[in-house]
Amino acid sequence: MGWHSVEAVDDAVEVTRRFLFPVSLVRWAKLALLVLLMGGGANTGVSVPVAPDARIGGVSGFSGARGAGTETEPGVPVLDAVVSDLLAGTPGDRLIVAVAVVAVVAVVGVVVLSVASLSLRLVFYDALRTNEVRLWRPFLGRLRQAAGLFAASAALWSLAAGPIALAVLVAVAAETPIGWEPGDSFAAAVGSLSIGPAVAAGLLGGAVVLFATLALRLTYEFVIPAMVVGGTGVIAGWRRVWRAVSGAWMEIVVYLAVHFFVGVGAAIVEGVALVIAGSAVAGVAGVALLLAAVPLGGLGALVGTTAGIAVVAVVAVVAAVTLVALTLPVSVVTRSYLIAYEVATIGGIESDLRLLHPDIDPASTEDTPGSAGDDPASADSDPGSTGRD
Repeated sequence: MGWHSVEAVDDAVEVTRRFLFPVSLVRWAKLALLVLLMGGGANTGVSVPVAPDARIGGVSGFSGARGAGTETEPGVPVLDAVVSDLLAGTPGDRLIVAVAVVAVVAVVGVVVLSVASLSLRLVFYDALRTNEVRLWRPFLGRLRQAAGLFAASAALWSLAAGPIALAVLVAVAAETPIGWEPGDSFAAAVGSLSIGPAVAAGLLGGAVVLFATLALRLTYEFVIPAMVVGGTGVIAGWRRVWRAVSGAWMEIVVYLAVHFFVGVGAAIVEGVALVIAGSAVAGVAGVALLLAAVPLGGLGALVGTTAGIAVVAVVAVVAAVTLVALTLPVSVVTRSYLIAYEVATIGGIESDLRLLHPDIDPASTEDTPGSAGDDPASADSDPGSTGRD
């Protein structure tokens, strides 16, 4: 029998050719923006509490600054009372609270950026589905799906990293106590295990990491297309994918092997492009710095004077932007090919999960010649498939 993951290698080439060529500057500019900003894999999972802990007075010396019997004046907002307590606290208390606020803001910022990045990734899949590259309306329409995808990624990342973090904690605490009693006690208990239970625990942890890693890959490579096809969330997408792959595990094994070589090939292409472009940019930047050093008084002035440092900074920024601009087209091609390969594979395994628009799907054009303009999937109520930018 033929393996869909093997056949998809050639299909992805044809999909990429039809999707990207003939070249349209506007289309390529939008795709370059998506490739630059969208999530390329399982994003960093960050656990954010629903609301910050209201027990701010738990900081030593902070809650008592206003006096135990002092009551908030009627009509004064709670925020004003908190600010008053903060100002009345010691410098150490204010530093702790400031660090906590910065940490919360940073975590929230990471979550927001991750969700936005995932929504842009969904927009890329939406472009493959409609054969039109639109940004704003699909981005807004996919935010809810992106939020669910981020939550699933965070859970799976935590599951994958948990055993590794636990092993590191035990190894460190076994050598030198870390001063945290639960951690030191746990490390001592694990260290006292005999060889048999220790090996069993290691195998169990490895199995958990392997399971979570595989689930992450399938989520980003198979479940996302199912979400875009059906306009559903992560759980519904997983149900559809599970029904498709539950009886085709050898197909998944072959897919993972083929995908490895496909990914290596794409990385080599991107690496060669980066080396060639980087060498050219570095040469031009070096010449620019040499020319700029002449009126400043020599090469030493580039790092010894304010004007020289400013010149170096400007040249570095321009060089970095130029390098990105030169390598982005290659990234557009390689990323389009990789995603097309993944989409073509799951579409071959389960025809209901065929995401590609008939104009760019080799299987559709072969099955129904002359009907490329009719996409029955585009008529459903997909949140990202309607509207214009």
